[in-house]
Amino acid sequence: MARGLAGQTAVVQVNTEENPRLAQRFGIRGIPALLIIRQGRVLDSFSGSRDKNSLIAWFRRVVRQEH
Repeated sequence: MARGLAGQTAVVQVNTEENPRLAQRFGIRGIPALLIIRQGRVLDSFSGSRDKNSLIAWFRRVVRQEH
């Protein structure tokens, strides 16, 4: 996903076992969990796995709604 969105956004992976406060802050209860965050605000999130094309489409839809 990071390669597919290169130059458009930063994709960051966080180990919730090593960063439990961050997981708690964002209400992460299951993994994998994906969040789109802009300026500290969660725009959308989901838990579970999806294929690459679905992830990119989800990202673009959420970001487009915010403009």
